[in-house]
Amino acid sequence: MNESFGIRIASDPPARLWGGFGDLEIPADIVESEPAIYLGGGELLNAPDFEIPINATAERLDIRISGVSSSILPIFMAEAASVKGAKVHFVRFYFDGDWQLEDVEYDTVWRADKISIVSDDNDGRTRTIILSIATDDTNRNRSPQAFFTDQDQRRRSPTDAIFSHVSQIVQGTMRRFGAK
Repeated sequence: MNESFGIRIASDPPARLWGGFGDLEIPADIVESEPAIYLGGGELLNAPDFEIPINATAERLDIRISGVSSSILPIFMAEAASVKGAKVHFVRFYFDGDWQLEDVEYDTVWRADKISIVSDDNDGRTRTIILSIATDDTNRNRSPQAFFTDQDQRRRSPTDAIFSHVSQIVQGTMRRFGAK
């Protein structure tokens, strides 16, 4: 069985790239409501190995697309705002011995942080677009010793009232610090 990877950025419209050559059409599934085409990045699309530890430090990855022409750069820069905060699915494609698609597996959901462009001028100009992503359940703005309050949650999601009764739970109690 052969395997390749891809990324799906849930921007408007969604961006889809895979690590093979040519276009890859996948059938509708749990993420794609209708058949979708992933554009081939070949050797130009690069993603590092990653781990998803439980109760550990969140990991950040940089997805690199090398060999970008100068005519494509304005398109990426115009779309950069719609990509920030978008969900990024890391996708695994499984093929049979003849490279016919057998299965699509959505491995991990990430959150897009930023797009940056690096230009290297060593043996001719090489432009690389870097998509920086982090695990979706990460909030890097919150300190590790934070207490969840209704105001904190409503700042993130104005209609979410999950913490609306927290003040009643702790009313009249004291927090003890130090040795018991």
